[in-house]
Amino acid sequence: MIAILPHRFRNSARALAAVLAFGVAACDDGKREIRELKTEVQQAYGSKNFKKGIELSQQGLKLSRDALGDKAPDTLYFVQAISENTLATGNVRGGITAMKQEIAMRSAAGQDEKRLQGRRTLLIQLAEENGDKLTAADQAVEVSRGIAMARGKDPQPVYRAPTAYPPDLFQQKIEGDVDIGYSLDQNGVVTDARVVSSTPARVFDQVALDSFKKWRFTPMLDSKGQPISGSGFRFTLAFRLGR
Repeated sequence: MIAILPHRFRNSARALAAVLAFGVAACDDGKREIRELKTEVQQAYGSKNFKKGIELSQQGLKLSRDALGDKAPDTLYFVQAISENTLATGNVRGGITAMKQEIAMRSAAGQDEKRLQGRRTLLIQLAEENGDKLTAADQAVEVSRGIAMARGKDPQPVYRAPTAYPPDLFQQKIEGDVDIGYSLDQNGVVTDARVVSSTPARVFDQVALDSFKKWRFTPMLDSKGQPISGSGFRFTLAFRLGR
């Protein structure tokens, strides 16, 4: 059925149609600009023009947030691009700040914590290596919540300080294992680390402990999901030659 509008309504109908058509065109233009900006960001990163990549990503983020919202995949693409380009310039402090924003937006968008763990552990590593203990602790707790860390579960390492293989033992092709007993505070920091046993005895003990004391793990959580200290944990640090 075709509706026949009275003459007095026809101009209003035409005006409304024009507004709707303009809105659709503007939306299409916005999406096209977003696609073009994504291509330019990729090209800038590929050519190692990271400063330009940051500028383009910031433009894309604003445009995508305005046009599509904070949860849109394109929005999350641009916020990660800001992180990656900032880190690529060597600005680690800025990269840490950018990654915190990226992870917060990804989490708010409903991304599963298992998908976020890789980004969180990278942020923990950057934070640990640059003295930002608060960020490292906050992210370790979020990983704990993501995997429902509770009593009875083994803590998971979220940061492993480098462990140097003693050069003389490497040259002699000596391998070994060090079984370490340890406790954790509420931030996942290792406390009371000690050697329980080792093979060969006392060969790798000190270098293993020196490294392990700098590691960070997922802390225990109480019934309300709050981080708490824990004890009675074991971890075996293996020294193996590359094959």
